[in-house]
Amino acid sequence: MTEPTSCKELLIELSKTLNAENARGLNADILFVFSGSEKGEYYLHIENGKCTLHTGSLDYARLTIRVDADVWRDIQSGKIPWSEAMMQRKFMATGNFPLLARLPQLFKID
Repeated sequence: MTEPTSCKELLIELSKTLNAENARGLNADILFVFSGSEKGEYYLHIENGKCTLHTGSLDYARLTIRVDADVWRDIQSGKIPWSEAMMQRKFMATGNFPLLARLPQLFKID
């Protein structure tokens, strides 16, 4: 099996790493807006300890992450640690900041 290379493939892989125990009781949509070499919009829907990926935008997302596609690849591959990416403002986030801070506990990011 080949390594995921597109942001969509990376988000598919990310959705499979949801920690159901840490996501207990969470019902949220997280919108990713990619720019740069791979423009696109996708959202992760978390409900009942499960996570699914959807293509497109939402009128309302609990959390929106706007990020350059190449930067996201580096974050998800571990080349840029999640905490470093947040501190260095490698992406813009709007919405629920406590949810943003929980992402490493919900998904295998680092």
